[in-house]
Amino acid sequence: MKRLLIWCLGALMCASSYAETITVASKNFGESYLLAEMVSQLLEASGHTVDRRFGLGGTLVCHQALISGEVDLYIEYTGTLEQVILKGNERHPTVASLNQRVHPELLVLDSLGFNNTYAIALKQSLAEQLGISTIGDLAEQQLNLAFSLEFLNREDGWPGLSAIYNIQQTPIGI
Repeated sequence: MKRLLIWCLGALMCASSYAETITVASKNFGESYLLAEMVSQLLEASGHTVDRRFGLGGTLVCHQALISGEVDLYIEYTGTLEQVILKGNERHPTVASLNQRVHPELLVLDSLGFNNTYAIALKQSLAEQLGISTIGDLAEQQLNLAFSLEFLNREDGWPGLSAIYNIQQTPIGI
């Protein structure tokens, strides 16, 4: 059985003859739980039996579970696949390019159709008080910064952002 690294819900619905239980995993954060539940419900509505393994862990834990056959699919982001798993630097990787480089037993399907780009948020009143209107303005401030652990450790996350904008603060991980 070929395991799927999934981005597209529609392609799963085409596998109507799939007789085995499909094990759907999620990472351990809200959006991943929600997307995994949506996939699970669509599979069940198509007559499949689903075993949910939600909150399995972070990117590398879910990816290893997929490779080892512990799970059949989980939702992953193209940027995370490119940066964290494949250790690449392609800015906008295509499905074809990712499929050439993923584990031979995995398949990357088409996009779910949304963009989940990182953003930095702060209170509007604080931004106005300190005159912050761009990311570059953060370099002049001493603020308490907190980001997800994955963002802190990804080259296209905090390391790249702080280098480009010369932000010397040390954020904490959440």
